[in-house]
Amino acid sequence: MKKIGYFEVFDGCAGDMLAGSLIDAGLDIEILKKELTKIPLKNYRIETKKVKRKTKFGHAIEGTQFLVIPVEKWEEETSYKDILKIIEKSSFSIIIKEKIMKIFDILAEGESIVHKEEKEKLHFHQVGQIDAIIEITSVVLGIKLLEIEKVFSSAVGVSNIAPATIEILKGIPTVLKNVPQEITTPTGAAIIKGISSFTPIVSDFYISKVGYGAGTREEPLPNMLKFLMGEIKQENESVMIIETNIDDMNPVLIGNLFEKLYRKGVFDVSIFSGIGKKNRPVFKIEIILPEEKFNEVINILFEETTTIGIRCRKENRVILEREIKEIDTEFGKIKVKISYMDNRIVNISPEYEDCKKIAEEKQIPLKTVYQKVYKNLENNLK
Repeated sequence: MKKIGYFEVFDGCAGDMLAGSLIDAGLDIEILKKELTKIPLKNYRIETKKVKRKTKFGHAIEGTQFLVIPVEKWEEETSYKDILKIIEKSSFSIIIKEKIMKIFDILAEGESIVHKEEKEKLHFHQVGQIDAIIEITSVVLGIKLLEIEKVFSSAVGVSNIAPATIEILKGIPTVLKNVPQEITTPTGAAIIKGISSFTPIVSDFYISKVGYGAGTREEPLPNMLKFLMGEIKQENESVMIIETNIDDMNPVLIGNLFEKLYRKGVFDVSIFSGIGKKNRPVFKIEIILPEEKFNEVINILFEETTTIGIRCRKENRVILEREIKEIDTEFGKIKVKISYMDNRIVNISPEYEDCKKIAEEKQIPLKTVYQKVYKNLENNLK
């Protein structure tokens, strides 16, 4: 069984509502507050409260409001660089830091396009304030604390949409609503885009808990989003496969292509060489990617290569449950990937980049680092 979460955001979303829905579904607020002390920020406090909201059907729904309240005056604006420094200085794991910074990068990218300014020079007025930092961090931490392995989302409801939100939501499914309020904020859109898969849940979903996150307004009724938590039996998931053969491109361009594809979020990129038409050497490029990234990936292929056509298909893949942990070794902390099948460990793999960095710093063979790390792993498992 695999533990998953599903955000139902047909009627919009905001950072405080996403965090509130996790608390409503069972996230311990005191544990969350303790975790948040790892961020070097002190001029705020968090309050949560249960609220009841009327629906258009006449009955009421109870949900949780998540409020970040200043205890002293906040800065008028915060630079994108300063936000990243705050996250870097936190004592979270590298994985948590990367997830938080990924969401802020999505935010910054949207603002950068709208204001025609480089991300590094951006200064945020609203999304850069402490409430956005705490809301984004709370959602990332909440998913981890609830032990959710994968997050899915419905299409995102929008109305009176801000320009930055439009840029953020490009490439993901949306639902256009005709209401006078802005129902999805840039922060909410960035969080959903940064943590969620928008592919359908193909296997049976066994719901265990539900949480409702309430916004500060009461309109549009009931101004709540829903979070479902549960398990799926199968490990199958759908992916897209894109292939193309290229026989007329300078090979030095391939490195840049790989970098762009991985930054876009593909799962894997491979190149196979062979002989094609007119007896020319040919490169076959194969890309495995999430379905929702399809249009963005083919745009990169057509822009960055000389191909004039691609082949594509949908396939199922079976994956093991996995997690990345940091272990103590004689070289310091090193990340390892641990894979499970039926709750037992079937594979452990040290992170290559960590081992390579140590080998270079210590001037020892890479295989020696691997051998000693595996020895540490054996001792830890015992």
